[in-house]
Amino acid sequence: MDDTDYLRLLTDQAEQANAFLSNARKWERERWVCQRLLQGLNLSYRAEEFMPAGQEPPDVLFREARFEVFFVLDHGRRLNDEWREELTRRRSALSLSQLVRRQARPRRIRAKDLLQRLGPTLRKKAASYHERGIDLSELDLVAFASLKREVLDLNSHFPAPTEYLRQGWRSLSLVGPTFVRVLYAHPDAPDFLRANLGRSLIFDVGITL
Repeated sequence: MDDTDYLRLLTDQAEQANAFLSNARKWERERWVCQRLLQGLNLSYRAEEFMPAGQEPPDVLFREARFEVFFVLDHGRRLNDEWREELTRRRSALSLSQLVRRQARPRRIRAKDLLQRLGPTLRKKAASYHERGIDLSELDLVAFASLKREVLDLNSHFPAPTEYLRQGWRSLSLVGPTFVRVLYAHPDAPDFLRANLGRSLIFDVGITL
């Protein structure tokens, strides 16, 4: 494969990423996050087991699970804008050297700090759903952490997610590029979540957006 072919491949990948991040494929993104969770938990599944809910929330129905998905990004980062800019950059490049960027190495953060990143979205969701009369105890939350400037120190201690427990969600799971962790799951949560409660499970290959 020469430089021209590789540039075309990189451009195709950026086009696919932009399409994946479009509003039309919102449910597909949410399903993908749920699939990453199940892969981390080593749970086999069939594609037809995933279904959209008739009315959101939840985002994704899978067996007895009612998944509500949200993304955790670096402050000020917008995936759609980022990938549109990257697509323009790749389309206009005449050589691979024009695509080279120097990026600072991500700094390691503790599990405690990562859990705090979930707070703003969860508080907003809890308040909104309470106003709409939605029962939080029927929802299984899945947070996908897509961070560029920080990386989780998997050797750090995960504290009890006390604030989020008090909000009343049925379960809360965290998915990262290289790991999954079920932060908590109440007795009526799906069995496959309760069976993996408090365990950090590592992926062989990291994938992020």
